[in-house]
Amino acid sequence: MTRLASMLRAGAAGIALALLAPATPAHASKCETGTVFNPVTKVRWTCIFPITIGGVKVGPSDPLGKALDAQTAAKPLCACRKGAGLTFGVKVSFWSPNRMVDVVTEPGCMMALGADIMNTHGRLQGSQTSLSDGTNTRKLFAQMHYYVAPVWKMLDMFTDLPCIEDDGFDVALMTELLPTWQSATLGAIVQPEAVLFGNPAAGLACMADSAAAAAGKVIDPLFWCMGSWGATYPIAGDIHFGDSVEAWAGLAARGTFMMGRLGALTISSEDGCAFRPQPIWTKSRYKLQLMEPVKGGQCVNIGRPGSLWTSAKHAPGKDNAQFMLFEKVICCAGISTP
Repeated sequence: MTRLASMLRAGAAGIALALLAPATPAHASKCETGTVFNPVTKVRWTCIFPITIGGVKVGPSDPLGKALDAQTAAKPLCACRKGAGLTFGVKVSFWSPNRMVDVVTEPGCMMALGADIMNTHGRLQGSQTSLSDGTNTRKLFAQMHYYVAPVWKMLDMFTDLPCIEDDGFDVALMTELLPTWQSATLGAIVQPEAVLFGNPAAGLACMADSAAAAAGKVIDPLFWCMGSWGATYPIAGDIHFGDSVEAWAGLAARGTFMMGRLGALTISSEDGCAFRPQPIWTKSRYKLQLMEPVKGGQCVNIGRPGSLWTSAKHAPGKDNAQFMLFEKVICCAGISTP
């Protein structure tokens, strides 16, 4: 985390210099106050299915987690060693709402809190620009906020399961403090492997990921691809788009990938015994649900084409979005022995 701390310190210094610069004309905040997170009404609870308990599946099938569900059903029993003790039990798997992501054109607009906490005097603003390269596409720039939001813990539900996070609600990252998010060039310096994936061959490989995403699946080895949403690199706030909602999802997914590169992303192991670091994400373990500006009717896998889910999701005049990030969790629920 030393690297992340140094980046945050550098970003804070940059923000301070920007705020001390000569003032620009007053900028009215477009941050809404009615977006405070309510887990009961904003979360699409059907997204937690299917649930597999000891090899028995409950709820509709999901092609995204099909392999993991089959593995859990084939090996329903589990045993975990924790120190000198052992836990014997059955595997339980489900989709857990653990994180939230804001994608905002208004810097400092914390949608989960319903408040604008950073007056940047019109700087660091989001933008949309048209590209004069004959592709009829546009480029979106926006800031990203990543929250630790263990909904089960917040609702005091299923707290006896060992794989339910015990952390409290927290703001894990604000890209306003990261110079690398503001500039793709700086991002390439911090993440030099981005150069390897900025070539036509790597781009062509993403076509297969895009086709898989349309079918509700992803190809995990193609970690630099986000299906129809673009590429994870460069890790910055610029993204090409034709659909605004799809672009919001792309930046939310890229922010999740960035958390892994910063050493702040974990997933549960397939034996259900522990959480392990994810420096490179496993895309099939995540899906997104739009909460603002319009509550989404479904959870979507990383890269799912916008034509299949974004219709009527962009309310006029509202350019800030909020997503719930669901993670596929596997845990060993049972009895501990001394």
